[in-house]
Amino acid sequence: MVRGREAAAPETFRPWVALRTVVMAADTLWICTFFALALMQGATRSAFVSAAFFVALFTACSIFYNRLSFTVSESGLTVRTLSLERTVSFDDILRVDVLPGLVGTSYAVRTRLGSLTFSSLLANHQRLCDLIVRHAQLG
Repeated sequence: MVRGREAAAPETFRPWVALRTVVMAADTLWICTFFALALMQGATRSAFVSAAFFVALFTACSIFYNRLSFTVSESGLTVRTLSLERTVSFDDILRVDVLPGLVGTSYAVRTRLGSLTFSSLLANHQRLCDLIVRHAQLG
């Protein structure tokens, strides 16, 4: 029970499925390109280096986007990135700044322990913002 009512189930927010799919498709394309270059006669070293660069880039992006998540639960806001998983209590959240931009909206969650950020690349980002504001009793 939370404040006299039944607790809601945790909600997890991840990058849009379309974004993760496009990044994985690009990774697959560059992996295929790299192997096609290996089979070709006369492919230059710079072509191999370029293809390897894009394989590494899209593989890293794919791993990052597939790991990234924000979970709202009774215990607070849990952020999972490539290198860490951290839970911030709603009592430690001071404010949420919403910053509209040309390529989407950015959200800065200001806490006693520093800032957390997310953007409109997350599916249902507005709901995530609303849940944070409501649970932290910011407005």
